[in-house]
Amino acid sequence: MGPGAPLLAAALVLLLGPSPPADSVKLVASKEGFRPEVLTVRRGETLRILVTTADVEHCFALDAFRIEKRILPGKTVQVDVTPDKSGSFPFHCCLEEGPQAIKGELKVTE
Repeated sequence: MGPGAPLLAAALVLLLGPSPPADSVKLVASKEGFRPEVLTVRRGETLRILVTTADVEHCFALDAFRIEKRILPGKTVQVDVTPDKSGSFPFHCCLEEGPQAIKGELKVTE
């Protein structure tokens, strides 16, 4: 690569925006829970989550990555997450509490 390659790469990112997500998944919230209940992504890769509700208003909260979005009936909410650490991270609906709260898990692999 020539001496101008890093500058050219930076200019392309500014013009074209960040790279698109590596993967996307549809997530449906309902009173019965999240479907699918487990989402998997590799550390450092962006996962686009398209969240809808099958019944009433819900919320998608992924506390480990400071994400919280309201999900209204008839609407799709796009959530992009790029995990910088591996592990299992719970997500939940922040509108319910206790045993009736619906939950799921984001698994981040190496």
